[in-house]
Amino acid sequence: MKELVILTGYSGAGKSTAAGLIEDLGFFCIDNLPPEATYQVASIVAGTVDKLAIVIDVRSYLFGEVTKAIKDLKERFRFCKVVFLTAKKDVLIQRFAHTRRTHPLSKQATSISEAIDLEIELMRDVIEISDVVIDTTQLNPHQLREKLTNLLSPKSTKKFTVHIISFGFKYGIPLDADFVFDVRFFPNPFYIPELRQKDGRDREVKEFLEKVDGIDEYLNQILNIVSFASTRYEGEGRNEMSIAIGCTGGKHRAVYFAEEMKRLFEDKNYQTTLEHRDVELE
Repeated sequence: MKELVILTGYSGAGKSTAAGLIEDLGFFCIDNLPPEATYQVASIVAGTVDKLAIVIDVRSYLFGEVTKAIKDLKERFRFCKVVFLTAKKDVLIQRFAHTRRTHPLSKQATSISEAIDLEIELMRDVIEISDVVIDTTQLNPHQLREKLTNLLSPKSTKKFTVHIISFGFKYGIPLDADFVFDVRFFPNPFYIPELRQKDGRDREVKEFLEKVDGIDEYLNQILNIVSFASTRYEGEGRNEMSIAIGCTGGKHRAVYFAEEMKRLFEDKNYQTTLEHRDVELE
C-alpha cells in the first residue's frame, strides 16, 4: 500500500460525496469501521491495494476510542493522511433540514443544533491531529473534487501548490486557510467615489494601491513567510497550502493583493489557484 487516507469530519459536511470522489481517484474505500478494527483491516488490505481510504464518522465514537485508532494508524503507516471535513454550524443545520436526514446523534440530543454541538465536542481531538481540514461551507461538489484531486494526486507529478483566496472580514474568515493575512491597515479605495464600484483587478484601483507606501514590502513579507513554510510542508510530505488575504469587504485591497501574490508565486515556479470569494458581494 502506497497511500492511506482517513476521511472523517462532521455529519453533513460532505463525507459521502468526498468518499465517492476519492473512489474515482482510484482509492479502495471502506466505510464505518469500528475503531478497534481499523488497524487490523488496514494491515490486511495493505498487501492487496495501492490506495486505501477509511471513512470514519461520529457513530464510530459510540464503539471505541477513535483518536487512539487514528494515532495507531499514523504511527504504523507513516504516509497516512487524515482529511477532516468541516462546515459552519448554520450550514450543517440547513443541510439536514434540506435533505430531511436524521443526525447520527439524534438519540443523544433533543435537537439538530444540540446534536451538532455534541458531535463537535466528540471530534475535537481528531480535528487537532488531522493533516488537512477542508471547509465545505461554500464548496460545490466540483470544487470539492478539485481540492481532493490536488491533495491526493501523486506528489511526483506536480509542483507545490499555493491556493490563494481573497475575502472580506465582514463575511467571515475562510476556515480552511493555513495562513490569514490582513490588509485592512492600507488605505481603502472604497472611500474614493470613482473607485467604489470597481475592484482590485481594475487598472484604476491598481494604480491607486501601487502608490501606497509599504505595499511592496508587505507583499515580499508574505512571499517570504509562505516560501519558508512551503519548504517545511514539503519536508512533512505535504505539497499544498491555502493562504487567505482579507480586507473589510473583500473587493478592493484583498483582491489586489491576491492577484499580486499569484503573480509573485508563479514567478517563483509555484503552481497557484486563485479565488475571489466575496468580490461580487455588497
